[in-house]
Amino acid sequence: MVIVGNENAVAAADKLFSGERAPHGIVIYGDRGCGKKTLAKYIAAKLLCKNTSAPCGNCKSCAMIDDDCHPDFVMVKPSLSSGAYRLEDLRNVVSESVTAPNESEYTVYLIADLDKTPVGAQNTLLKLIEEPPQHVFIILTACSKEYFLPTVLSRVVSIGVSPVTKEQCSEYLTKNTKYKQDDINKAVSSMGGNIGMCLEYLSGSTLRTCCENAEEAALAIASGSEYQLLKVLTVCGKNRETAETSLKLLENIVRDAVMLGMGCEGKALGSSEKAARNLAEKYSVKKLGSICTLPEKYLTGIKFNASLPAAMGSLCAEIKEITG
Repeated sequence: MVIVGNENAVAAADKLFSGERAPHGIVIYGDRGCGKKTLAKYIAAKLLCKNTSAPCGNCKSCAMIDDDCHPDFVMVKPSLSSGAYRLEDLRNVVSESVTAPNESEYTVYLIADLDKTPVGAQNTLLKLIEEPPQHVFIILTACSKEYFLPTVLSRVVSIGVSPVTKEQCSEYLTKNTKYKQDDINKAVSSMGGNIGMCLEYLSGSTLRTCCENAEEAALAIASGSEYQLLKVLTVCGKNRETAETSLKLLENIVRDAVMLGMGCEGKALGSSEKAARNLAEKYSVKKLGSICTLPEKYLTGIKFNASLPAAMGSLCAEIKEITG
């Protein structure tokens, strides 16, 4: 498995098993697409690899982990279409954890993207995390460390991952994919050093459309065109997943504009530098800060089944009220 950048995260993972007592609970956090699952596989390979220089990357165990078919590396599957876990999914992990490994010394459970599940569900795993069988290691991932309950964080080791540089991302995509360089450049320009998101963008998924929606919405705000903004948001409001992703991307563009307005030319989060600069030139930091809070507000409403068309219309009205 190839881990690009994130040297500190890899070093932290290596250090976990350098002492006499290794932690049996590990939390990996970081933005979607930054390599949480890849690092989890690396940790699993360190535990399950048969060679002394684990992970060797060449043995049968490493190959099976890479191919997601190692019987002792259990990638727990959520049963809900939203990607959330039912309590029963987590209870099954607890009940099955007493079973001995199939062919290794350990069983490694990966519960990925746990933050798609209500916070309270973590209590189901608390006993397992606190007193796991000697052969069990459990890895949990989420976009933010703040998602996890203090009672969980106090019993695990936490490792953060982050995007790599745009140069590292471009080099990886050029060497490891067959996409055209122009397309790779567009992906990196939109998604920055987030390799996972770049791959999703290049695959022709709805992410590319969402990037276009977010840029058009930001440019409409910058130009003061309420009609154009409502038009874009209406398109977003036809599909819940598209709306959620587009709003998150819009929030990042506006956040970049806030940073530019404050004179900070640091690492951009958004998918359109052009739109961020247009916003920064048009509005004060105070107004941009107010706009920046709105996408999250409406994302929360959408998650609780608010009417999409109504939410998009209300968002447009609130932005217009701020911008004047």
